[in-house]
Amino acid sequence: MAEFYSILFDWIVEYAKHNYEKVYLPTVFIIDEINRGEISKIFGELFYSIDPGYRGEKGRVQTLYQNMIDDNDVFKEGFFVPENVYIIGTMNDIDRSVESMDFAIRRRFAFAEVKAEDSYKNMIAESNDFTDDEKKEIEQRMKALNKAILNSELRLGEAYQIGAAYFRKYLYYKENGMEQAFEMLWNYHLKGLLFEYLRGNHNARTQLQKLKQVYDKKAGMYEEADTDNG
Repeated sequence: MAEFYSILFDWIVEYAKHNYEKVYLPTVFIIDEINRGEISKIFGELFYSIDPGYRGEKGRVQTLYQNMIDDNDVFKEGFFVPENVYIIGTMNDIDRSVESMDFAIRRRFAFAEVKAEDSYKNMIAESNDFTDDEKKEIEQRMKALNKAILNSELRLGEAYQIGAAYFRKYLYYKENGMEQAFEMLWNYHLKGLLFEYLRGNHNARTQLQKLKQVYDKKAGMYEEADTDNG
């Protein structure tokens, strides 16, 4: 991860050298799972420079390698992040590593929640990778499963709902036919994840079976999937 962020730093340096005067051209750098590393330490001097209030040449900082910079280098007088470079980080807010993010890094980013239903629209409904029948089937299974996850008996919540990124894995198996593909999606991706969510519950396996029934559309509401096994 530290190696990845060094690549980020190098990329911004190279970009700024050639484009720092073109502030009218927005450039976006997307970092998936940004919370996986110790961001404050990894960013180093860049941590200061990404603050919106210190972007551009007015926010120059002296780095540890300042004496190694050539005289004709745009960063000779200090490093800065161009105002037209936007950094977007993604994260899953149920990951434990989110809790370790300090307030300094939180102040430097605006936070926007992407709900499960939003991800369906962006990643499934508007995608050309799925047929209309597949989109409809995914929507039905996804909505039913996520509605069941909100059941108070599970002691989970909205943050544990399954996003469309998991349902896109259907594409790995679609050549096996729709029903078999959804069964493989459950067995290889959803089953293990949901069991980990439920692990602390005394009847986790029974609850997982109920969720499977909802996923298979054999029960509409979570309560309808209830059995005497719990």
